Amino acid sequence: MYVFPAENKLLSLFECEPTLFDTTAKDLPFYYNKATYQFSNEKEDFIVTLSPSYGEVKIQVTQSISNKLLSLLDVKRVDKFEITADKKELSSVRLTVLNEDSLQTLEIDFKPEYKLIFKEHHMR
Repeated sequence: MYVFPAENKLLSLFECEPTLFDTTAKDLPFYYNKATYQFSNEKEDFIVTLSPSYGEVKIQVTQSISNKLLSLLDVKRVDKFEITADKKELSSVRLTVLNEDSLQTLEIDFKPEYKLIFKEHHMR
């Protein structure tokens, strides 16, 4: 089972309400839905789509002024999604992907500005 923060923690992190894929099932737990968050800092605009039950995370980052695509991250097997900072001026997450012979971590800052650090550790 994939580990993702609770819905209220994500609301606090992204500072916006998500658009849910399935709005017909009133009792569908957040974990089994697909949620899209759209927000911005002063420099970049973000579209973050999460499907916790599938371990899927997609993060699209565009430059606010020009609407130029800066980054597109589409990860299909995120074992763990952790909030590492959730403050007014600083927000960041860590994604962990565990493969047979490696551990990959992606550290992503949303505020004060976008930054992505990718690390891979071999486990043999």
